[in-house]
Amino acid sequence: MRTTIKWMWLTLALCFIPFLNPAVLAASSGETDGKAEVERKNEVIYANLEADGALENIYVVNAFELNKTGIIEDFGNYEAIKNLTDTSEIEQDGDIIRMEATADTFYYQGDLLKELPWNFTITYYLDGEEVDPQTAIGESGQVEIEITVEQNEEAEGAFFDNYMLQISQALNTDYFYNIEAADATIANAGKNRQVAFTVMPGEEETLTIQADTDQFELEGMEISALPSSFSVDGPDTDSLTEEFQSLTDAIGELNQGVGELGEGIRGLSGGLTDLENGSSQFQDGLNELNNSSGELTGASEEINNAFQRIQEEVGRISGVDGIDQLSSITEAASDMAAGMEELSDGIDTLTEGYTDANDTLKTAMEQIPEATLTEEDFQVLYDSDIDSGVVEELVGTYEAAQNALAVYQEAAESFAAVQPALTEFQTSTGEITSYIRDFSEELEQSIGDIDIDDGLNEFITSIDTMAENYNQFHEGLVSYTNGVGQLSTSYSNIHEGIGEVSSGANELANGADELQNGTGELYDATQNIPDEMQEEIDEMISQYDKSDFDPVSFVSEKNNEITNSIQFVIQTDSLKPEDITEEAEEDEDSEGFWERLMNLF
Repeated sequence: MRTTIKWMWLTLALCFIPFLNPAVLAASSGETDGKAEVERKNEVIYANLEADGALENIYVVNAFELNKTGIIEDFGNYEAIKNLTDTSEIEQDGDIIRMEATADTFYYQGDLLKELPWNFTITYYLDGEEVDPQTAIGESGQVEIEITVEQNEEAEGAFFDNYMLQISQALNTDYFYNIEAADATIANAGKNRQVAFTVMPGEEETLTIQADTDQFELEGMEISALPSSFSVDGPDTDSLTEEFQSLTDAIGELNQGVGELGEGIRGLSGGLTDLENGSSQFQDGLNELNNSSGELTGASEEINNAFQRIQEEVGRISGVDGIDQLSSITEAASDMAAGMEELSDGIDTLTEGYTDANDTLKTAMEQIPEATLTEEDFQVLYDSDIDSGVVEELVGTYEAAQNALAVYQEAAESFAAVQPALTEFQTSTGEITSYIRDFSEELEQSIGDIDIDDGLNEFITSIDTMAENYNQFHEGLVSYTNGVGQLSTSYSNIHEGIGEVSSGANELANGADELQNGTGELYDATQNIPDEMQEEIDEMISQYDKSDFDPVSFVSEKNNEITNSIQFVIQTDSLKPEDITEEAEEDEDSEGFWERLMNLF
């Protein structure tokens, strides 16, 4: 019964085998009218690689979708061609292929002598040593598989630039464990672990699989190549570019602020230079005044002593002999008057020199700007890329200048009081000189008219009063000159500090110029960042957005007009023990057509 059923099915099957059915043969051999109308053509390129990646053979399956049946004319340099649709013959004339299609789709295979667009190099390592994969079959240890993908310069570059590769290797978990593969997707597929890599269009990559094995054997590596035709939508970069724009605006404001700071520092430096010059003149004036103090006090001391001697001499005058002694006093008084005039002239010169020096110092001090920088302003400098030592010197110089200004403002009243005191001394000296001169002249005229008793006593009293007054004046002059000496000593420290501040200000001005140059370069380098960043993003996206790619035929450019898609299916040889491979081949060879047909039932 079973045998009968099989033969019934066999009879039915034979009716549908084109080469045994006369009706089908008749239909297939019948000619159609005219040329076929091809809607599109698809190419699938199949390639077999050796285990190390070397190309073994390559062929293409051409698929035509027809709007109208008839004669198809295709192009390609083939070693051999095979009809995969029916038993009709295909005519090959050089690179022109002609065939007759009686259905809406037609397939044929052509064997090629072409290079793939990619060069694949697969290297195997066992326990760190490179090995021949055939000799490593069945071995155990730590395995590393290195897959290098490079552009084949001898092939059409459009596929390398626009096609994305999917490289997949199955690892049987009965033999492999501790599987690692950087930048790969590892998934479970039954008892296998499937390691999958993606190579983007236009990229050359070196990929690595590492694993431990108890028995090294591999299924063939599968590689597919498809056009990267998906469109890549760019991210919303508005907020990011706005943030960068804010940053560049802030850098621009910083650069402008540093420019204004530099102008202020240069003004400060110029003012401090003038200050140093004025302070130097003032210091010279004080030193000259201090040096002259000894001469003033010395001259005043002599006058004071002379007054004391006159007072003593006058005290001993009596009677007619006293009148004669007054003649010698007259000469002494005249000499004293001359000495006082010299003293008065010295004080006048000193007053004039001090006034000029003090005015110069005041003018220089007034050129130092008031303190307007805040801690926040200094913090901006500290937070910048400027050398911290330069910033410290800048801040220190600024603070020293402000301290010098503050010290001057505190001592301004003392400096201002010196000139009136000198003027008062000069006036007092002039008055005393005039008094002594008048006294000498009157004394000389009045010697003959002096009443010996009352007049002489009155004269002695006047001399005593004059001597006491001048003694007070002399003591005040000594006190004043001592003060001038102390002022000269103290101001030398101030002048030294002003000199250091001025020197620091010059360096500070140079540092401010360097700072402005640096912030200017920073602003120039960053002001176009938002636009440049957007351009970079657009360029990166364009590298992988191949949605505008127009397919070209892998076989012949003459087919480009009707070519719709091209796909690559590539596989390497498996690495398995020979007995398994031979057994599989023997099983395939032992089964003929009839056995395979019967196995269907």
